[in-house]
Amino acid sequence: VYCLVSWTVGLPKRAPINSTLLKLLFPVALCHALGHVTSNVSFATVAVSFAHTIKALEPFFNAAATQFVLGQQVPLPLWLSLAPVVLGVSMASLTELSFNWTGFINAMISNISFTYRSIYSKKAMTDMDSTNVYAYISIIALIVCIPPAVIIEGPQLLQHGFNDAIAKVGLTKSFLTFF
Repeated sequence: VYCLVSWTVGLPKRAPINSTLLKLLFPVALCHALGHVTSNVSFATVAVSFAHTIKALEPFFNAAATQFVLGQQVPLPLWLSLAPVVLGVSMASLTELSFNWTGFINAMISNISFTYRSIYSKKAMTDMDSTNVYAYISIIALIVCIPPAVIIEGPQLLQHGFNDAIAKVGLTKSFLTFF
C-alpha cells in the first residue's frame, strides 16, 4: 500500500518493469517471501527475543555469502567485528529456556533467505533504485504468499475469524474495518 501511494504521488517515480526485470526480481521476491514466512514461524515457536537473537546473525551470513558465493573479498576487520555477534548468539542459544529446533531452524532459514535476497537484489539494482526494487519484490512476494495463506488460514478465518469479529463489533463496523 505504501509503495502504491508513493508511486501515485510521484515520490519516488515508479521504475518501468519488463519481463526481463520481472524474471530477475522473481527469485529475489521468493527469498523475501520465504524469509518473511520463516521469521514468523520462528516467532511463533520460540520466544521473540530468542528469534531476534538468532536473526542477529544475518550480517554474518551476508559477509559469508559475499565472500563465498559472489567471490568478493571481505576484509579481516569485518570478520573480526562479527565474531562477538556469533559468540553471543551461540551463548544465547545454549542458555535459552524456550529453545526448540523448529524455531531455531526457521530463524536460520530466514537469515539465509534474506541474505540471498540481498545478493540477488544487487543484480536487479543496475536498472532501478533500491526503493523501487524493494517495492516490486514486496508486491511479488505478497502475490506469492496469498494462495498458501488462503489455503492454510482461509477455512479457519471463515469459520471463526469473521464470526468472532461480527459478534464483537457488529457487521457494519467489521465490514468497514476489513475493507
